[in-house]
Amino acid sequence: MVHLACSSKTEQRWQRPDSGWVKINVDGFVSKNIIKAAIRGAIRNSDEEWLTGFNMVIGMDEILGIEAQAIVKGMKLAWLKGYKQVEINCDNVMLIDTICNGFASIRNIAEVWLIHEWCNKNWKVKFRHVLRGSNKVADCLAKAAIGKLNQVVLFPIPPQYVIRLLEGNMIF
Repeated sequence: MVHLACSSKTEQRWQRPDSGWVKINVDGFVSKNIIKAAIRGAIRNSDEEWLTGFNMVIGMDEILGIEAQAIVKGMKLAWLKGYKQVEINCDNVMLIDTICNGFASIRNIAEVWLIHEWCNKNWKVKFRHVLRGSNKVADCLAKAAIGKLNQVVLFPIPPQYVIRLLEGNMIF
């Protein structure tokens, strides 16, 4: 049984998830100067506490596939941490529309099918399209991704270079 809900938000600032839920903001990044793509996600709870974050340098792909990989990694991390009510925010409207409309329009992206499979687990998942202004921390950390190709880097505490964003009117 799929426990899936979708919506769109227009807030320019990070908003708390509902009580008992965690929010994962994800983003992808493709460097124009060097051949590098990266994904990033950050998880916070309804008390605005940083729970964990991740980034990973990945192989080049189209941006839709890159952002889908970010969602898959975020879902896997949330599942491993035991979170059972998860809201995923992404600023790629085409990807969120694809996820929310039955995965029919883009059949050749394996990660979209993986997202569907992860939705079938015993948990509740919400997907929200948000404006880039609501996703600044994920955007910043995707651009700063370090590490070896396909190696996940976890952040149990927020990296120093995003603390200003977390504190500044809770823009996330």
